[in-house]
Amino acid sequence: MSIEEALKVEHQLIRPIKEKYNDGLIISVILDCFYGLEFVKQSIQSVIDQEYNNVELMLVNNGASKEVTAYLYEIHAKNKNTSLIIFKENQFSWTDREKPVTICWNVALYYSKGEVITHLAYDDMLSKNYAVKMAKLFNENPNCATASPLPVSINSNGERNLDKDFLKGNNRPRYIQGKEVALDVVKGSPKKMFGAPGEILAIRKSILLKYSGFDGWIDISQILKFAINGEIGFDPDAHVYWRHHALQSNRQASEKGHIDVRANKREIKRSNIFNIWKKEFSPEEVELLKIYLNNKLKNMPINAVRYMIARKNLFGLFLVFFHTSRECPQHLGRAILESIIFSFKIVWNKFRKVKVL
Repeated sequence: MSIEEALKVEHQLIRPIKEKYNDGLIISVILDCFYGLEFVKQSIQSVIDQEYNNVELMLVNNGASKEVTAYLYEIHAKNKNTSLIIFKENQFSWTDREKPVTICWNVALYYSKGEVITHLAYDDMLSKNYAVKMAKLFNENPNCATASPLPVSINSNGERNLDKDFLKGNNRPRYIQGKEVALDVVKGSPKKMFGAPGEILAIRKSILLKYSGFDGWIDISQILKFAINGEIGFDPDAHVYWRHHALQSNRQASEKGHIDVRANKREIKRSNIFNIWKKEFSPEEVELLKIYLNNKLKNMPINAVRYMIARKNLFGLFLVFFHTSRECPQHLGRAILESIIFSFKIVWNKFRKVKVL
C-alpha cells in the first residue's frame, strides 16, 4: 500500500504542542501502539531520553486500549516535538499482519519532519546515545543512505539474553556499500555482514518516498530494497534493545500455525523487488535473488513444523499442515517428511542426551 492509499484510511493528526529543534539533521521515530502499556511506557521513555535534541516522536494510536490511549495523550501534552496520529479502528489482521506497517507507518512518514526516519516497536527500546550516533553517521557521509545500531536481545523483564550475540552477525565496517551487504544476504550470508531480528535501519526519507513509502516486507526490504541506494552506516556502540516475549505477534502467529507463504508472496510482488534489482544488479545477481527468495518461501513450512514439534504441539502441527495445504500444497509432502525426520532427531538425541539446537 502506497502512502497515498494509506492516507485514505480514516485517521486524525494532532500536531506537537511544543516544538524546538536545533539546526541540523532531524530524526523522526515512528512508534505505533495498541496494547502492552508497561512496554509502551518504556519504549516511549527511551525516545524521550535521547541525548540528541533533534528527535521527532511520531506516536501512532493504532486503535489502542483505553489505558494506552490515555497515556499517549499525556505524553503528547507534556513533551516537545511529539505528534499524535489516531486510528479509531485497529489496523491489523491475522491474514495481513503487515497492515500497521503499510498504513500506520506510512501515514506517520507522510507527516514527519525528519530527514531520517526510523521505527521503534512498542516493546523495544533505544539506548540514550542512539540518535546521536545515527545522526553522526549520516552527517559524516552524504552517501550514507541507511544506518543501524547493534541489536541487543532482552527478555520481558528487560534483562539481556546473553545467549544471543548479534555482533558476530554484523561483521561490517562503519560504512559499506549497501549493494555489497544485500548480495551477501542473498548468498546466504557467508560473510555475516548483516543480522537482525527484524527491521532496524534508519532510512533517509527521500529514499522511502522514492519507493512510495514502507512496504509490508520491511524486515527484508530494508536491506534488499532501501539499503542498496547508497552506503549503510553502522555503529555498534548504539543499541536497539529488542524484546523477545510470548505476546509478540510473530510468536502468536507461530502458535496458530501460520506459515506466511501467501503473505510473503504478496509482499514480494508489492515491493517490486525484481524490477528494482534488474536496474541495479547484473542478471546473475538477480538470479541469486530469485534463488534466495524461493528458498525462503520453501523453508517457511519447514521452520513452522520444527517449531511445533520442538514444543510438542500436535494440534499446532496439524494447523501447519492445514495452512501448507492451502498456501503451498506442493510443499506439503516435504513438510510431513520433515516432521518425521525432525521428530526422529529429537528422540535420537534425547536418547544420546544431546540437546537439539
